[in-house]
Amino acid sequence: MIAFSPGLAQGCFELLAITTRQQLTFTEIKSSFAYLGSLPVQKVVETAQALNWLQASEHGHAEHTPWGSRLFASPGYEAKLRQALLDYIDIEHPSWVQNASFGRSRVISFAGSQIAQVFAEAGLADGTSESVVAFWDALAARARGQRDDRLSQIGRLGERLTIDYETQRTGRHPTWVAIENNADGYDVLSVVGPTDTHQLTIEVKTSTQGTSGFAMLTRNEWEMAMESERHAFYFWNLRDPLKPKLAIVSSETMLNHTPQDHGMGQWDCTKVPFSAFTEQFASLDRNKSPI
Repeated sequence: MIAFSPGLAQGCFELLAITTRQQLTFTEIKSSFAYLGSLPVQKVVETAQALNWLQASEHGHAEHTPWGSRLFASPGYEAKLRQALLDYIDIEHPSWVQNASFGRSRVISFAGSQIAQVFAEAGLADGTSESVVAFWDALAARARGQRDDRLSQIGRLGERLTIDYETQRTGRHPTWVAIENNADGYDVLSVVGPTDTHQLTIEVKTSTQGTSGFAMLTRNEWEMAMESERHAFYFWNLRDPLKPKLAIVSSETMLNHTPQDHGMGQWDCTKVPFSAFTEQFASLDRNKSPI
């Protein structure tokens, strides 16, 4: 297992730059440079080869692989680090990646100090820009063994719309909880209103199928709704992405659409149709309290 670190990444970036400018064999590289970045050249060369960024040409010169060319072309240090991380994960399959399904904070806690520093220097340890969220969704897709994360992207769009809606409704920027830890049972933490700062927990459901769509409600999400003093479900109808429609559903209303436990049986996940709230979908009214 490669002990990946910011210093090792920087050394590999320098090596890729050198092999772009000069035709050198790996032996010539090792004899010409003692260190690349802050690490011995031998370690850097081994890493660049192990992560499939460099290979020997038919003439014996070190040359970029297609993955090395993609990495070298990434614009700026942060972008290079992000791509290097994904390449490292795809090659090494570190065990901590499985935590990506549970959110960013879980990954950083389990990844170890050196990898955590890579995340920090890559601008991935905090923030909710589109590129940052896309990275974490890509990582979560890898944890699930999936490449097609379309459903995750749709869900993130609803969450981002909720962040924007709540910011304008309350005058305060809410916390995007699902980015840090999606095991909390809700996606966004806001407040009741501009003058009421009691916490409001929000679970977001999103569909591009309009009222023909369904939302999957987990038991964990429902238990949070029951435990929270102030909770709301935000259903986003994105059938027309230029005209999103929102239905704000209370826990009391949602209760009419959830199953009940019987005997020794307990429900774990249920499917709730968007059509159940057809009359509540409306143009966005930011003066309306969600509870």
